[in-house]
Amino acid sequence: MITTMKRSLLVLGLASLGACTSPPGPQGAGLATPAGWSSMTAGTPQADQPLVSTDAVGIEQMWWKSFGDPILDRLIDDALAGNKTLQVAKARVLEARAGQKGASAALLPVLNGTADFTRGNQGFLTSDKVVNIGEADLQASWEIDLFGKNQARVGEAAAITQSVEADRQAAMVSLLAEVARNYFELRNEQEQIRITRENLVTQQKTLELIKAQQVGALSSDLDVQRAAAQVSTTSSQIPALQASYEVTLHRLNVLLGTPPGTQDAALAAPQPMKALDATILVAAPARVLANRPDVRAAERRFASSLSAREAATKELYPTLSLTALFGVQNATGFSTAPWTFGPGLVLPLLNFGRIQSQIDAADARQTQAFLTYQETVLEALEDMENALSRYSQETRRQYDLDQAAQQNRRAVTLADQQYQAGYAGLLDLLLAQRDALAAESSLAASNAQLRKSLVTIYAAAGGGWAL
Repeated sequence: MITTMKRSLLVLGLASLGACTSPPGPQGAGLATPAGWSSMTAGTPQADQPLVSTDAVGIEQMWWKSFGDPILDRLIDDALAGNKTLQVAKARVLEARAGQKGASAALLPVLNGTADFTRGNQGFLTSDKVVNIGEADLQASWEIDLFGKNQARVGEAAAITQSVEADRQAAMVSLLAEVARNYFELRNEQEQIRITRENLVTQQKTLELIKAQQVGALSSDLDVQRAAAQVSTTSSQIPALQASYEVTLHRLNVLLGTPPGTQDAALAAPQPMKALDATILVAAPARVLANRPDVRAAERRFASSLSAREAATKELYPTLSLTALFGVQNATGFSTAPWTFGPGLVLPLLNFGRIQSQIDAADARQTQAFLTYQETVLEALEDMENALSRYSQETRRQYDLDQAAQQNRRAVTLADQQYQAGYAGLLDLLLAQRDALAAESSLAASNAQLRKSLVTIYAAAGGGWAL
C-alpha cells in the first residue's frame, strides 16, 4: 500500500510541476521608442558623418576585435577569466538558480522518515513493567496547488533568476568596457610621456644654444633664465604623467584579477594604435534596448513583481493538503502497523488584514519595479545618445587638433630659423615650442579619447551581451 501511495503522490506532484510555472513573458515599458538617434543621419553614410544608424546592422558581440590590437584581445580574455567582480556575479546567478529550484520543490510532495526506540516503565500503560518500544514511520504531505499560489512563486523565482543572469551580463559589459578604456588611457599616457620627453630634449638644446650665445654676448641672462624656466616646467610634467601611467597599470592588473605589477612588463612597450574606420555603423534604438542587459534585468524584475503580486493575492484562497502516514511499531509482547491518509483544508477567515497588507505591499513593489524599468530604458537611450554625441564631436575636434599640431610644428621650425638668423626674439621661439608641446599633447589625448568614446558606444549598445 505504501508503494502505491508514494507513486500516486509523485505522479500528482509531477503533474503540478508541469503546470504553468514559467515566469511572465516580456513586458513592455509603456514608452515610445524613437525610430533613430537624434544626433545621427539615417541611411547612406556621408563623407563628413562618422556615425550612421541603420536597421540592417546588428550589435557587435566581440566589439574589441574592431580595434585590431592583439594585446587588447589578450587583456579582454584575461579579464573574462580572472576578474573577481565577474566571478561574484556568476556566484549570484548560482544562488538565484538554487532559489528557483527551492521554489519549484514546493510543488512536489514531501516524504519524511522517522525512527524511535525507547525502553522504560510507563506505569499503568505498561502494567508497571519495563518494556522495549520501537517505531518507524513514513510521513508524506503534499499541498495541492489548486489556485496556483506556489506556481506563481516559482514564476517569480524564475524571473528573478533571469534578472540576475542579466545583471551578470551587464557586469561583463561594464568590465570589458573598463578594461578597454583603461588600456587606451595607458597608451595615451605612454604617448604623453614620449612627447614631453622629446620636447624636453629640444628645449634643452635651445637652452644650451642660448648659454653658448651668452658667452659671446649675443644673449642676456634674461634669455638664459627664460629658456631654463621652460625646461624646468616641461621636466616637471614627466613625474605627474608617470604617476598617472602607473595608476592606470595598477587598475588594469586588478581588472584582470591579478596583483598590481603582474602585467607591467607585458604592457611596457608602446603599441601603435590602428586607425579607426571612417564611418561607424550603429544599431537602431529598438535593437539597442533589446540588447542591453540592464534593460533586460529591469524588465525581468518587473515581471517577477507581477508573479509576486499574484502569489500574494492567492493567499486569500483555501489551501488543500494531503497527508499520509505508514509505520511499524514493535513493543514487548505486541506489534502493530498504523497508517493514516486524508485531506486537510485551511481557509483564511480572520487575519486582521495581514494578507491584504501583503497584497498592498506587493502592489507597491510592482509599481516601483515598473517605474524603475521605465527609468532604465530612458537612461539607456540617454547613455547611447551621449556616447554618440561625444564620439561625433571628438572626431571633428581631432581634425582641428591635427591641423593645429602640424601648424605648430611648422611654427617651431620657422621660429628657430628666424631666431638663429636674428629676425625673431627668444620669446617667440619659446612660445612656439610651448604651443607645439600643448598641441601634440592635445592631439594624442584626442586619439585616445576617440577610442574610449567608441568603447562607450559599444558598452551603451550592450555589446558583448551574448558571451
